Amino acid sequence: MANYVRPDHIESARVNKYTMQDTAPANERAAIKIARDIVGDIQERALRPGTKLDPEHVMIQKFGVSRATVREALRFLELQGTLRIKAGPGGGPVVSVPDIDNLTSAISLQLQFANASFKTVLDARRSVYSSLVAEAAENADHQDLVNLRNCVERLKEAVSDPDEHTREARRFYELIATASKNLVLGFLVNALHRMSQHSGIVFDLDHRRAHAKNSRLILDAIEAGESEAARLMSQRMHSAAKRYWEKHAPELLEMPVSWIT
Repeated sequence: MANYVRPDHIESARVNKYTMQDTAPANERAAIKIARDIVGDIQERALRPGTKLDPEHVMIQKFGVSRATVREALRFLELQGTLRIKAGPGGGPVVSVPDIDNLTSAISLQLQFANASFKTVLDARRSVYSSLVAEAAENADHQDLVNLRNCVERLKEAVSDPDEHTREARRFYELIATASKNLVLGFLVNALHRMSQHSGIVFDLDHRRAHAKNSRLILDAIEAGESEAARLMSQRMHSAAKRYWEKHAPELLEMPVSWIT
């Protein structure tokens, strides 16, 4: 592993971190506190995915806890996608990066316990999309616009292919999210797409053509820097999509959200 030179003030903060009791809830389990420290260490040292972490026996000494506590912390982080445990000789904890499946799993589990229907997901998409297009109109750079133009062209060409059109429609809003520079909503829109992936709805040709045309209008508003026009167009487009669901597949709207693992 490459040596990492830490500024003195960061080194001092890291040494004190393990003794400061007011940085986490008093009733937090020891394993969760250790998990937080491991994540903090990964971030402070800017460790890349694939980097090996300290072996168990070193963590036991470093944190002053039992082997069982360290193993519980590592299992917790593995479930979050923060690291993976490499088996065999030379194995141990290895840095990873949580992906969109981790966020999707957490949100869908929460929605299942809230007895939410798929309509909830559609409503969230309408709200998130309209915010993203407005922010994209303010923040998109040249490359963002190039990518969006190419996507809109592919959308137009894909109207005769329902599956390809759906993929490009989702790609369009993923590109919108990138253009918005809103990292949180960008993660969320990807999770919502993942939750909608197997919805079972198939839009007819007229709807796909209208969607491609409206996506072009949204892009025009973004290129012109007209955030409110982009927002309103997005809201109208997704309200039309919801009406399509209500007319052609109302039973799918009422389907409960299930945990995605």
